[in-house]
Amino acid sequence: MRDIHISIVSHGHARHLTVLFACLAEMSSSYRYQVTLIKNVAEVDLELPQQQSFPVRIIDNASPQGFARNHNMAFAEPPLADQCAYFVVLNPDTQPCGDLFADLAGQLDRLRLPGVIAPAVFSPNGEREDSARELPTIGRLLRKLFGRSGSWTAPSDNGLLTPDWVAGMCMMFPHPVFLEIGGFDESYHLYYEDVDICSRLWLAGYSVWVDPAQSIVHAAQRYSRRHWRYARWHLASIARFFASDVYRKARALHRQRIH
Repeated sequence: MRDIHISIVSHGHARHLTVLFACLAEMSSSYRYQVTLIKNVAEVDLELPQQQSFPVRIIDNASPQGFARNHNMAFAEPPLADQCAYFVVLNPDTQPCGDLFADLAGQLDRLRLPGVIAPAVFSPNGEREDSARELPTIGRLLRKLFGRSGSWTAPSDNGLLTPDWVAGMCMMFPHPVFLEIGGFDESYHLYYEDVDICSRLWLAGYSVWVDPAQSIVHAAQRYSRRHWRYARWHLASIARFFASDVYRKARALHRQRIH
């Protein structure tokens, strides 16, 4: 039996984690789960169920780390390292629906050269989020600023979507692929780690997928719209990505892919 290793990073998300762990406990699956939970800030009120049907490793950071650093650390320190077949990056403010991870893993097994797969993402009020997107450009960012979405909608022959990138609230990688690609780029402190890793997967010959038949509910926090520090990180990550060789090569590749 192959294990699905789920990495969750909490930034004071104790109330969300109670719901999330209950969702994980209710999943009946042919796969086994193991979870690495990283507490990026001190959480005195964090209480998890005493009995879990899967192993949980908890890491307490001495100081807050970025998205990329935290998930790379979780990947390197799973509860049961020799049994990991899939690696999942999951936000604590999400609720998986159905037997999400087993279904996504099944899709990965059927796909040719899969790099990452993600579910459809919905807000708590049932609206679909634009979590599958085209490669960012200045024009696309400006259109998004004025409320025009860049969501990817074109299905492939198997009913899945093949966007340029998927948002990082829920991503499943084959374990060997995440290892080969070198994980997330830790030079990004927050934001655009997902754009970068998806671009590097495409450039390495892998593909990016979304299964619209699978879903999660995401209670998005949107910190960069309300806090200057997060907005500054967001802008810095955009600038870093646009200045990178990864972006230049990915833009050329995706131009070829859609023509």
